[in-house]
Amino acid sequence: MDAKQYKQLKKRGDVLDFATLNATRRILVQRDQAHLADHITRILSNDKIDKPSLHNAPQERFSDFYRVSLAAEDIAAIVSILFDFEAEVIDIDPSAADLTDKWSNLDGLTKR
Repeated sequence: MDAKQYKQLKKRGDVLDFATLNATRRILVQRDQAHLADHITRILSNDKIDKPSLHNAPQERFSDFYRVSLAAEDIAAIVSILFDFEAEVIDIDPSAADLTDKWSNLDGLTKR
């Protein structure tokens, strides 16, 4: 895969970055949503998009992107949990809104 193809893959509607998925998993665990957290763990374990050979950080996990393939109901549940989390912490952590926004953009995906 070359850099152009990689950039196109990263922009697809079914792709999220490592930091988003990892933060989401942490919140889901805190909210006793182990089954949803397990879905995120599966994505992190199995659905990484390979980086091009000349990538500037080939081994850096924080620059990884993943294909997200979840049922629409699971995505909606994650968005709802993140929205509640955002409402609780927005005053001290404005970046919480970014998580909700990223997942909301996935809304409507169906399991492939």
